[in-house]
Amino acid sequence: QYEDCAHVYDWEIGKHGIVIKFYVHGRHYNATYLPEVAKQQQWDHKHTIFSLIRKAGYNGVIDDDEFLKGIHCTRYQSSKCQVTFGEYVIHNCQGNDPIPTYRARTSTTTTTATTPSWTPCNNL
Repeated sequence: QYEDCAHVYDWEIGKHGIVIKFYVHGRHYNATYLPEVAKQQQWDHKHTIFSLIRKAGYNGVIDDDEFLKGIHCTRYQSSKCQVTFGEYVIHNCQGNDPIPTYRARTSTTTTTATTPSWTPCNNL
């Protein structure tokens, strides 16, 4: 769920991801950070916003509150899960390994690859 922020610092570090959008001299800028970025980098609100402005591609001076008031900020929450490759294969590929492996046959004259010993996974 996305929520408009009252100002660029109206979000919680480690809980909210943020999207910023702003215009300068008719050019549109936007960028986002996931909820964990500021916490992992040990940034405060100000450092996070200034970094996000640069990430958006803006290289001008960020010198006053008026500039920050012109930024539309949206916050959101996300969830993250972790699975092993084996769990992924079982869940999404009906147990079939989605990475092809080929068995090479060696003869006295040539070396050829046989048909893959796997079934493609359609859920990738």
